Amino acid sequence: MHIRHFGRASLQDFLINVDKYLREYIGTESEEGDAPRDGDLAPGDNTDPTRNADLEASTDISPSPWDEAGRILSPLFAAATELQGAETLADTLHPDLMRLGDKLGIASAISSIQIGDVTADTPRLVSSLLDRLSHFLDIASPNEQAIIEHRLLRTHPMTLEELGSRVGRTRERVRQIQVTVERKLHSVFGSDVRIIASTLKEQLGSMLPQSEVDARITDCLPMDSDGIAVDVLRNALVDEMGFVLKDGMYLDRRARMQLADIRVSIRKLADDVGLVDEQRAVAGLPGEPWSRYWSWIWAHCGLHNLFGFWSIRNSAKARAKAALMSIGRPATREEVSRVCGFGDAKTGSHLSVIPSVVKADKDRWGLREWVDDEYNGIVGEITQRIEEDGGATKTERLLTELPAKFGVHRMSVYAYMQTPKFIIRDDWISIASTSSVRLRDLDDVIDGRDQDGAPYWLFTVESRFLDGYSVTGVPPEFAHALGCRPDDHAHLRIENLPECPELSIRWPLASTTGGSLGYLRKALQKLGLQPGQQARVTIRGVAVVSLSLHENGDDDFRIGDKHHAILDRMINRRKVL
Repeated sequence: MHIRHFGRASLQDFLINVDKYLREYIGTESEEGDAPRDGDLAPGDNTDPTRNADLEASTDISPSPWDEAGRILSPLFAAATELQGAETLADTLHPDLMRLGDKLGIASAISSIQIGDVTADTPRLVSSLLDRLSHFLDIASPNEQAIIEHRLLRTHPMTLEELGSRVGRTRERVRQIQVTVERKLHSVFGSDVRIIASTLKEQLGSMLPQSEVDARITDCLPMDSDGIAVDVLRNALVDEMGFVLKDGMYLDRRARMQLADIRVSIRKLADDVGLVDEQRAVAGLPGEPWSRYWSWIWAHCGLHNLFGFWSIRNSAKARAKAALMSIGRPATREEVSRVCGFGDAKTGSHLSVIPSVVKADKDRWGLREWVDDEYNGIVGEITQRIEEDGGATKTERLLTELPAKFGVHRMSVYAYMQTPKFIIRDDWISIASTSSVRLRDLDDVIDGRDQDGAPYWLFTVESRFLDGYSVTGVPPEFAHALGCRPDDHAHLRIENLPECPELSIRWPLASTTGGSLGYLRKALQKLGLQPGQQARVTIRGVAVVSLSLHENGDDDFRIGDKHHAILDRMINRRKVL
């Protein structure tokens, strides 16, 4: 008769028991009757007389290598069945080994060996471990249970001081109890927790959402498992697998190092306002499973979704450029403003300082790669064509080409051509030298002098000046008297308002409105000036002014009748000539 899985060890056990039976029962009957003579065989015995000695010796036979291998492999096979769903021995062997078995003609025999038969006496790993944990927790002291609950199982555990106050122990005593508890738990876990964790880790990989890890651990627990023992085991398995929880995602050490590299590479991909090309970012990921969790990466790395584009910062410039990119073509500031939510003026000011954004024409903005010939303003376009033609170009070319190409008005081009920036002779225009700038007498442009004879210039306060806009129309002569050079700017200290920021004066030669005075808002607010009132800017020295309210009743020395003053100077000049 064939007995399944009846091996050498089983045969030895069988023979030992037969020998024991013969000695105890058949041998006794012989003594009571006719005992066999030396050399005679017992009735029915057809074996050699020396067999008994061999059988006696067999009782001291040490386990064979196959027995030892079975003892070692049984927990492994049990884990494969319990945690991986393996049913036969073939399910646990490497495919290469099974292919070799197929060539030897034993593959089907291997596949027929049920793991349950091999590991019948091996207890289920998870169940037995939970039983040991439950027993340990049942006999644990109240202080030990408190440490497990409030220190070992919490993502944000109590401090030693907090728990000590709770249980009536010192900080050091709580620490000592925790060390003891951890040592006891380590003993309870034994090697089983490492076997379970290693098996699960092979299935889970380097990173996985917390919900999926928790679900997989739950799957390997006995049905209806609950209580603190389950929580302790779950934490131990996560720790043993090397996982750390970050924003709902478990990552092992390798994944955490990769994440740090990803953060660096994403920042290197950011453009001049912080926008990141998503395709390049995803292409630079280490592969699976990172590309699958791209949405988690951008959230964890602090990226912002701006109108469908990712950015490392949520700045006004980033929003303005992302809004333009979402339109996908050159657009007016009004169109961009409707997307990003800024006012038209602020949208234009943000776009104007982004290096990768240029003017497509006088009204539209676009990315630099979208525009073949960017619009540099009328002055810039005039200058570009003068330089292209070797230092001078025909005025008619400018008056015809610029309106047709950029949609600017012909009269606007003509007005800029007449500014001190350019010189026109015989229908040819060139760039003027700053040394050729001609200025009038300062008294021809100022509004008066104060009692000390200091010249001043007046402007009417408008609400936009209180919002940060600059005052235009500053006479070039006034700017020159304050130390500002042509096509340059200077900072002005406010003598009577030292706590306010310095003003900025600009003298652009190509401006049709003269110079400009900026950074007035805080000074005007400090003086309490309101729209409609007149402000006086008085020259106190080079780059030094005073700012005050001007009232019509001031008793300053005024150039009341400018026409008469100018006429007097002209008469005097003619006399000299």
